[in-house]
Amino acid sequence: MLFNIFACSSTSYETVYDGRFDFAQVKNYSFYNNDSDFFNSQSLDYAQRSRVELAIERSMNEQRFKYSKPEQADIIVTYHFVNKKYKDYLAYNKIVLFCSHCLRASTWISENQNWTVFSDALIIDLVDPKNHRSIWRSIYPLNYQVQDNSQKLNEKIINAVDTMLAQYPK
Repeated sequence: MLFNIFACSSTSYETVYDGRFDFAQVKNYSFYNNDSDFFNSQSLDYAQRSRVELAIERSMNEQRFKYSKPEQADIIVTYHFVNKKYKDYLAYNKIVLFCSHCLRASTWISENQNWTVFSDALIIDLVDPKNHRSIWRSIYPLNYQVQDNSQKLNEKIINAVDTMLAQYPK
C-alpha cells in the first residue's frame, strides 16, 4: 500500500469511496458505542470527541440523515486524528478494515494519484455496519497552530467535517 505522511499547509483534501455501495439508500447513521474497539483505538479526551461528534451530527443532519442506534444504522461514522504515530493510524485502519486499493478501484481517483495521509489531519470513515468495512473515507488537514485556542480548534474541526461530508456521493 502506498502511504505518504507529510505536514500540509494547503487546504487540500482527498475522498475515496466504494462505488459499488448504494449510498442513496442511506437514511440513518450512528457512532460506535463507547466500549467498542474503535472508541479505544485512540486516546482522545471526551471534549475532543464531543467536538468532532457534534460537528459530524450537525453536518449529517443538514444533509437530512437521521441519527439512530448503531444496530439500526445504515452507516457508522468513525473518525481519527492523524498524529505522528504510524502505528496508531495502522491500528485505526485495521478496526475499520480500510483498504485504499479497494476504494480507489471503484472511485474517480486515477491510477497515478496517490492516497495521501496528512500529518495533523482528521480522517472520517463511513463504515458499512454489515461487514464493518470502510466504504467511504475523507481526510482533511487541520493545520493546528500553537496559538490556536479552543474556539479556533473547534472552527477548524467544523470546517473540516463540513468540507469532507459535503463529498458524500449523491
